[in-house]
Amino acid sequence: MEHLKILKFLKIMGVIFISLTLVEILVVILMNFTEFDINGSPTLLAEFIYGSSLISLTGTILWLFLTISVICFFILGIFLFSIGNKNKIESASLAKFIMIIGMVILIGALVKMNYLVLLGKTNIATTPTPIRFQAALYDFNITTIIPAIFWTYFISANCAYIILGIVIAAIGIKWNLLIEQPEKKKE
Repeated sequence: MEHLKILKFLKIMGVIFISLTLVEILVVILMNFTEFDINGSPTLLAEFIYGSSLISLTGTILWLFLTISVICFFILGIFLFSIGNKNKIESASLAKFIMIIGMVILIGALVKMNYLVLLGKTNIATTPTPIRFQAALYDFNITTIIPAIFWTYFISANCAYIILGIVIAAIGIKWNLLIEQPEKKKE
């Protein structure tokens, strides 16, 4: 593998991360302003996530962690793009860096998926019976179809992060092995 091809690969991965997270940031902002008809009165998602007793503190913290993880993936995308633009790291160090950053992305995406699953299972205190957050997103008596589409995008983007983490780590491992093979033959 050539060093310049790997740098171009990092630039492409950085652009993919930046574009996915920019859409995710837009989705978080728009989702905060969607109306939910809970207990007969329309309330914004931001109102019952941050300021009411309809959802537990765990749900609020999970929503904040989800937002923070989106911002962390955005910063990671900028970091990948900036590393791809610079040609200052030698091939052996860059191969190890790519392997480690791929594993960090994979672990971060799995943690973010746990946030999504736990937030989806968080109960909303409605009058007759409590309803789970994800069930409320998909219930058209409570809200429109837009939050369901947004929630599906969160899950899809996170699956893309998991796949990208595996691909980046695999390329780092392969490149590392290709670099170390000639060194062992010389010895």
